[in-house]
Amino acid sequence: MTVRVPMRRWFAPVPMLAGVALIALTCSLGRWQLSRAHERIERQARIVALENAPAQRITAQPVTADSVMYRPVLLRGTFDVAHTVLLENRPHVTNDVSRPGFEVLIPLKLEGAGGRAVLVNRGWLPRDPADRTRIAPYTTPAGEVQVEGMAVPHASRVFSLGRKDGADEVGQRLRQNIDLDAFSREIGVPLQPFVVQQQSDAQDGLVRDWPRADLGADRNYGYAFQWFAMAAAVLGLMVFYSVRRYRRLAGTSGPA
Repeated sequence: MTVRVPMRRWFAPVPMLAGVALIALTCSLGRWQLSRAHERIERQARIVALENAPAQRITAQPVTADSVMYRPVLLRGTFDVAHTVLLENRPHVTNDVSRPGFEVLIPLKLEGAGGRAVLVNRGWLPRDPADRTRIAPYTTPAGEVQVEGMAVPHASRVFSLGRKDGADEVGQRLRQNIDLDAFSREIGVPLQPFVVQQQSDAQDGLVRDWPRADLGADRNYGYAFQWFAMAAAVLGLMVFYSVRRYRRLAGTSGPA
């Protein structure tokens, strides 16, 4: 004989409250991730619009990063070849094949009064598979040059066990990462607070097919899906154990 059980007894109070709280929390986190994704998509659209803006000329006078970020810039000056830095572990994909290599960074001493330079990421260079210190040939123009490029916040970064500011790599040509403030102190020259990815072709043996800026909206959508999936899983468990509790209390033949 089946006994009618009031619905209020289907749920154990403590697990029910904990489940409801967990569902509310995970749904809130999922909505937050969605809002972050939408913000990043809007920023991405603004960046694309800025990429098509007229090039801004940068001289040795101080320039704020916000005023030029992700905009085309035009530089004139002289490369400081003595302070060339090669960033290691920068793979490049060609025809779906990833090859190890370096990014070549050289300060460009800018024209005009002020004595400032800007760090230019000149492009990618393949690494010798047998000897990392054997650098493939490339050329750097001497004298005053004109460089066209895109202003970005910093050089690309990879995970490193060393110090974040790169102080443990001072004076080295091959490095994992580079920090603008620390590098400025190292070379004794004030740097503009951004890096320029060179886009003008200089016939110098370097590769310059820069990837578009990715602000990570897809990751936010992925995180949102995980949070909503967790909320759905908790709800499913609550229903399962409620039915199980009902059957046990009603004395049916369901699982005990």
